Amino acid sequence: MKDLDVQGLLLLALLTRKLRDVAPGDPRTYVSYKDVYRQLGFQKQVPYGRFLKNHGLSSLANWTKAEGTPGITGIIIERKTSKPGKGYFHLFGKEPTDVAWWHKQVRLSKEFDWSSYLPVSVFSESPEASDIAEPASRQETKAYRIIRDTNLARRVKLLHGYRCQLCGYAIRLPNGSMYAEAHHLRPLGKPYNGPDVTENIVCLCPNHHAELDYGARPLRVGELTAVCGHSVGEGYVRYHNETICGHENMT
Repeated sequence: MKDLDVQGLLLLALLTRKLRDVAPGDPRTYVSYKDVYRQLGFQKQVPYGRFLKNHGLSSLANWTKAEGTPGITGIIIERKTSKPGKGYFHLFGKEPTDVAWWHKQVRLSKEFDWSSYLPVSVFSESPEASDIAEPASRQETKAYRIIRDTNLARRVKLLHGYRCQLCGYAIRLPNGSMYAEAHHLRPLGKPYNGPDVTENIVCLCPNHHAELDYGARPLRVGELTAVCGHSVGEGYVRYHNETICGHENMT
């Protein structure tokens, strides 16, 4: 997205999904800074609004003003005041008392077509391959893959531009969207009970995803491509190596 950084793009994608439940003029249906902070996958205990300013909120707000689109960031509010922070109003040359203008921005945001500003991959689930459209005979195997992406898994893939963290390969689909797979190093669900946090997720091509699923490849943190906004936890890499692969003492 031109002039909108990845963090701003992620926030825009989240807010456009939230718009479906927003009732313009009723702040009870808006989202709080804390809600957005957590749904973007951040974990540390910090002032939520201040942190978000440096992780997408400021860039998105400035972008909406420059593009002349509705001020969608107005659906993020402080629960104590039931209003956005003062910076939202001041950016557009308004006063915090301009409540009618604010609610109008929310209404316009809800009516606006944001799809042309977001890549197809932001909205779409991972597609089902054509060769598994019909149920086939099955044989029980030991695998750990979670079929549907979580919100955090989509965030990790977008941050990496849908490129495998091991080989850098990305798949472009016929509709223009990008395809990659997200893997939880400590698998979700029983008996592993891995958490759905970004530190436990890596973005992979299908080949490397299969290798990790079946424990055919141990990992070292240093061989994984890193990007701003996503870091892999050494503890989860260690769990993968020791529990899934059966390798010990790897660093």
